Amino acid sequence: MATQTRQRAVEAALIEQARAERYQDSQREAKSRRLDGAHRARPLEFDESGFPIPQPNPRFVTRVARLLRGI
Repeated sequence: MATQTRQRAVEAALIEQARAERYQDSQREAKSRRLDGAHRARPLEFDESGFPIPQPNPRFVTRVARLLRGI
């Protein structure tokens, strides 16, 4: 019985290790992606001297709608 418990603990640890490695791989992949100019974060408006105009933060509903549309 103790052997089975130990074996289950080892299997659970291996599963957690595999999950952690997959998470690290996905994070590394996400950081390595380069966005093209159309999707890169940038200010939408500039003043006459070329400085960006601060943009208001979109309301929660606007942000959720944008996420649901897949933009």
